[in-house]
Amino acid sequence: MPNNVEPTLSDLRAMLADQGAPDQVLRLVDAARDVPDALERLTTAGFIQPVADLAMAFLDVFTPLLEQGCGPLEAELCASEFLGAMGDSTDPQDFPEMVAAMIADAEATGRPEALALARSFAVLAPPEVRPVASQAADRLVASGLRDPKWVRAVGKPTVGACFGYADPRGAQEGLALTFSYGRKPHVLVLLIDHDLGGVKDCFVSDQPKPIRAGYVHAAAEFGFPFREYTPEQARAIVEDALKREPCPVEPDQVEDMRSHLALLEQRLELLPPAAPTALDTSVHRLKITLRGSKPPIWRRLEVPSSTSLVRLHQIIQDAFAWEDYHMWVFDTPEGEYGMPDPELGHGDAATVTLADAAKAPKDRVGYLYDFGDAWDHDIVVEDVVQAEPGAAYPRCLTGRRAAPPEDSGGIWGYANLCDVLADPEHPEHAERLEWLDLDSAADFDPAAFDAEEVNEYLERRAKVLVKP
Repeated sequence: MPNNVEPTLSDLRAMLADQGAPDQVLRLVDAARDVPDALERLTTAGFIQPVADLAMAFLDVFTPLLEQGCGPLEAELCASEFLGAMGDSTDPQDFPEMVAAMIADAEATGRPEALALARSFAVLAPPEVRPVASQAADRLVASGLRDPKWVRAVGKPTVGACFGYADPRGAQEGLALTFSYGRKPHVLVLLIDHDLGGVKDCFVSDQPKPIRAGYVHAAAEFGFPFREYTPEQARAIVEDALKREPCPVEPDQVEDMRSHLALLEQRLELLPPAAPTALDTSVHRLKITLRGSKPPIWRRLEVPSSTSLVRLHQIIQDAFAWEDYHMWVFDTPEGEYGMPDPELGHGDAATVTLADAAKAPKDRVGYLYDFGDAWDHDIVVEDVVQAEPGAAYPRCLTGRRAAPPEDSGGIWGYANLCDVLADPEHPEHAERLEWLDLDSAADFDPAAFDAEEVNEYLERRAKVLVKP
């Protein structure tokens, strides 16, 4: 039912019946004149708890915030968990209004718990609701209530070290953001999944040193680089992740995200943004051609100039419908970059941007995917332009021909595959169809290309650089 349509008695009865309400409840609704009358009858009969009682019940959650030993982090965690539970059952568009209504209901009780709720919501609630919470808290203090001690510091911890490690493929990365209230540090631990969406998990620990040691150990064990980030760099990573849908999978991740998302969003506000540069709105127009392909297989892409080479690797994978099964490396004038490997002489592709590797039109970079099949891509900078207002990047402008299937034997193996599939009498024809999981060679079209389909793949990585 649309939010602006008032429910009827029939709607109310149908909803209660669907929820298995007893016959006595349904009879009370049937006897009512309208919805308010029905709600009053159900309240009088004890089937609905009065609003005042509900306010008293939810305020009990904030009683621990009045205890002598409660600190600002404990207050924030309580409020973040409460807001997460509220948001889980509320339409996002209605959420700020619901929070504001809850603040008003709490204030009406005049309880100390209402003051604790208002002060914590003034820090963690949606930004447009925070002034409402702050004003309610001030009125409660004016009425004679005293602020808890944690109010002086809440929402204002000192920013500390930021560190993490990432899968060099760019699929997932772990990030830790440390803060402290005086001598009491805490750390927000994030898992970001770029394949599934944004933040996959987020929890809080008061043990940043063991978290750091665990990250260092995990990075070494899996051969991933351990990275120190400036607060500005950490902000950019988190900001980008929060623009996408959270993607928890396991039950504990779902619970973690629900409980800590509000706190994460508030902590993001404390991390300083990087100073704006011309690179923020600069776009590289690239022509990427599969070397040796005849007729040529190519894509014309526009990619933010600030894109790291590890992100460019992912973009090329999407643009050519590769599946990221194999090793890869970029060959640049500054050296080779891919998954960090001192033995192969490969630097960390996450530390070099497209603008670093190819600054100007006509500059070239090589990209090799699958060291066995050796799919070499020639990347030419055709132009460096300013982003269009409202346009999302990366995007595919045009291209030609379908990319070869994975593991088809390199450019010469792919040419042979095309010949085999074009000849129904070839002895390997049926075997190749089965390998491709195709019923007919008609389903295999080497000339096919669809820019819209490529952009659907790229959409999950795309962002607007200049607001319209």
